[in-house]
Amino acid sequence: MAEKAAELDGSEFDVVFSAAHMLRQASLNEAAERYYGKAADLRPDYAAALMNLGAILHLNGKLQEAESNYLRALQLKPDDLITQSNLRKLWNIMHKQIVRGSGS
Repeated sequence: MAEKAAELDGSEFDVVFSAAHMLRQASLNEAAERYYGKAADLRPDYAAALMNLGAILHLNGKLQEAESNYLRALQLKPDDLITQSNLRKLWNIMHKQIVRGSGS
């Protein structure tokens, strides 16, 4: 249903952003990623869109892309505690992968 609504008016940010949120809540993460990406394309200077795109990329294991979106969101809204927290969690995961990869 969320995807149908967004298809009807894919240029309307609120519809696309809401569809992405509903898809994420339904654990349809790949579809949610597409719609959060569309939302970020529609409003590239909206920190919440970038943070949510970063979060779904993070959940989907696309860590470099997640980091990039979190950092862009923090450039727009440096005091956002949720984005700061998500980025710290992401960096911890990335650090563990590096440590594991180096054989330590």
